[in-house]
Amino acid sequence: MPIQVGLVVPPAAAPAPVPAAPTAVLVLLQIASTPGPWFPGRFAAESGTSRDSLDEPLSELRLAGLVLATEWVRGVGQGFALTPAGKITVADAGALERLSQGVPASAVAAQAAPAEEVATAEPADLGHPAVGVEDGATRPPVVVPALLMANAVWFFICAVWGIRWGLTLSRSLSEGHPEVLHRFGAVSGMDLLAGEWWRLFTCCFVHVGALHLLGNLFALAMMGPLAELLWGRWRLLLIYTISGLAGSALAMALQPNALLAGASGAIWGVQMSLFVWLYTFRDRLPTDVAADWFRRLMVVFLLNGAVSFLPNVSWEGHLGGGLAGLLTAGLLNAARFGDRPRRLGAWMLLTMLPALCVAGVAGAMGAEGLPGWRKLRQQLAAERSVTEGGERLAAAHETYARQIGPRLARLMPPDPNGITRSRTLVKLLPEERELLALRRSPDAPPQQRAAARAKVLALKAVAEEVAAAAPRESVGAPPLDKQFARVGRFATAQAAALEWLLALDGSGGGLARSLVWAAWANARMESHQLWLELTK
Repeated sequence: MPIQVGLVVPPAAAPAPVPAAPTAVLVLLQIASTPGPWFPGRFAAESGTSRDSLDEPLSELRLAGLVLATEWVRGVGQGFALTPAGKITVADAGALERLSQGVPASAVAAQAAPAEEVATAEPADLGHPAVGVEDGATRPPVVVPALLMANAVWFFICAVWGIRWGLTLSRSLSEGHPEVLHRFGAVSGMDLLAGEWWRLFTCCFVHVGALHLLGNLFALAMMGPLAELLWGRWRLLLIYTISGLAGSALAMALQPNALLAGASGAIWGVQMSLFVWLYTFRDRLPTDVAADWFRRLMVVFLLNGAVSFLPNVSWEGHLGGGLAGLLTAGLLNAARFGDRPRRLGAWMLLTMLPALCVAGVAGAMGAEGLPGWRKLRQQLAAERSVTEGGERLAAAHETYARQIGPRLARLMPPDPNGITRSRTLVKLLPEERELLALRRSPDAPPQQRAAARAKVLALKAVAEEVAAAAPRESVGAPPLDKQFARVGRFATAQAAALEWLLALDGSGGGLARSLVWAAWANARMESHQLWLELTK
């Protein structure tokens, strides 16, 4: 139990008004002006100050050795008092001025108090878990129970859905349905190629069977409350989130063919953050306490490391989550206790970490040296080719049914006894016969001739539309490609023949008429032969 030290409050230590975001110097003065232990929870309630806003300055003062934790009182919370170094700092107007100007409390304490004085500022019981702990985290854990509940509820939903998909209860609980797991957030390399990057995070809440879930929940329940006590709520949540994302990213970068699910990467990040905390505050713990904590963490680390190499366990996800936990925890400490440039740099890197994880996977996707991604890209290209081919084929059938077929029927010569198959006997269309008959009748009314020409012109437009609608590029089916080519050639030849027929109707006599007649006859014979090829 920390020893409560009586306070000697100099005149300069008069309580100061506390703004919405209290600074270290104002919190120090509040502690100095309070007879007996100062309780941040009581102060926040009485002053209307946000309780969470007191965590940062308290941590800074405690790490600098200016305040220490006293006894914990039920209903009030953790108390705080000045250390000898804190008393010296409060009595030093210059030290208070430097502290108010943003100089780190550790630097102010080192200048204001001799080294031996600072050394005596440690709590009498240095094994007290509050050493270096966010005071707000001494409240009951909230983040860890919420994460445990979220993982359990998500597994229950997946299990119920698996039963709806036809699995037995035992199988749904033991292994689940791969398609259900995928629908509820599991990730594979093909998902990332499709742009579903959000799965790198949602897969952290999906578990393949009850054994997988219970193992992860047990590990989180064993380490999580201590990590939340040491780091505080939102810092633990940040470590968990970034570690989970990083674990998924590394696993997908190296094993894109797997269906990835589980919170192991996030839990490894929490585990490694405890090593960072122990290393940071090793000088504030007795040697035997620090050694005991380290031994316990190493046992957990080795056990989890052995599990990483079991079949169907992603050691890549564990490695990525653990490395991210180390980095995130180190950056959080730099953001808490470093000077201003280091704090800004740490926050910038923390903000960039999720983007760097995604960028790493994106780089692996395009790397030629990773066979897993190369195989997936080839598979995806083949699937897209098949899909696009099917779409082209469907579009071609739709084009033939809606645009070509009905128009093509208008170009077919009617014959109640069937189409004449002769290559020399050409069956003329009604519009053609009508225009030729009117040419042989000089006395035909001009209106009748104009109407006949209009019918031939309309027929020529139909032939041109058929020629334009026939696809020029392959639709992926050789027989259909061949048929479209025949349709195009026939429609083009028919339009040319009808053009010559119109010219024949407008020609005079003599040689010109003979030449036009011959051109029309040749064009009409060509279209007839192409029609025979089209209909055989």
